[in-house]
Amino acid sequence: MSTETKIKELIQANLTWNGSWGDVDEDYPLLAKGVIDSLGMLKLVSVIEEEFDVEIDDDDIVPDNWRTIRDITSLVEAKRS
Repeated sequence: MSTETKIKELIQANLTWNGSWGDVDEDYPLLAKGVIDSLGMLKLVSVIEEEFDVEIDDDDIVPDNWRTIRDITSLVEAKRS
């Protein structure tokens, strides 16, 4: 399973959102469309750290890293290498 696919699954499983998950692809604007809010971001950080065995620093919790699944994937892959 790709990192992008796993991240999408983690978002779906851990965040409450009333939109259509079928519309969410790697470039869907998660923050702008309300999929991820500030509380959701903190929850997602915890889940991603556990799932991918990475440490997300406070400096990484900025909108640029969380706008899309592609952005989150880039962050996770950078932390893994």
